[in-house]
Amino acid sequence: MWHIFYNNSNKEIQWCTNGTVTSDIITEQQNAGLSYLSKDTDTTLTVDDYCINTAGDDVVEKLVFNPTYSTITPSVDDVVNVTGLPAGTVVTVDGTVAGTMSDTTLTFTATEPGIYQINFSKDGYKKGTGTKITVKRYGQWI
Repeated sequence: MWHIFYNNSNKEIQWCTNGTVTSDIITEQQNAGLSYLSKDTDTTLTVDDYCINTAGDDVVEKLVFNPTYSTITPSVDDVVNVTGLPAGTVVTVDGTVAGTMSDTTLTFTATEPGIYQINFSKDGYKKGTGTKITVKRYGQWI
């Protein structure tokens, strides 16, 4: 039996255990703003790989981002299209939030040469390693 404490607004599991959980612990966690679910499963639950379904009555495996890039080695002023991402995905560049996608395609223009780390995040999705984009100067070979 797994005891799962999660954020009800985004269904992200905050912590879980298959050890003993008393009613005092459940009450304490609920007073701290977490919702509670018990689930009988042989699956080892982890906060990185699982979340709670929309109804709040079951555990589901998080989805995986599977973006497709038009290029990861653009030259300065080239346009890069990234498809296969859900609307609402938060985009970070070198650890700084660049924005939240309103549709399923990200389009940006490479304006400065360099190597940039692009990451995506969204509730219900596993955290990935991201992608490095290498922006070349005109005529530069990689």
